[in-house]
Amino acid sequence: MTPVDPAGAPSSAVESEEARGNRAKGLLEKIDPDAPEFVASGLERVSDGVHARSSLTKGETYRISVACVGTGTVVMEIERKDPQSVPCDGVLVSRQVQNSPQELPIDITSGSGATGMVAWQITAVSS
Repeated sequence: MTPVDPAGAPSSAVESEEARGNRAKGLLEKIDPDAPEFVASGLERVSDGVHARSSLTKGETYRISVACVGTGTVVMEIERKDPQSVPCDGVLVSRQVQNSPQELPIDITSGSGATGMVAWQITAVSS
């Protein structure tokens, strides 16, 4: 029998990296990569972090969504400012970027002792 945490998910102590990755990706909005609002997405090990540079339409509004599944926290930093802690508790965190630059740097780094998988996605927000 697989241990279960109070939220009903498999215990992270026995959950595989693949399972964590699947859970993290499953929290993101389901958007076809060919859809006009889809910009970019990815899945990385928390220990590797995310260091993405995405080309955007300058001045538009975008949503950055991050889901981390594992232990500890990661730090999301957009445009190299306003770092935000994101717990690796399997809860989706989203942030809007209004009046975007032409290139958007997103960095997600591991907090001390954090483990797991982090999924991220950028989507255009309709005006």
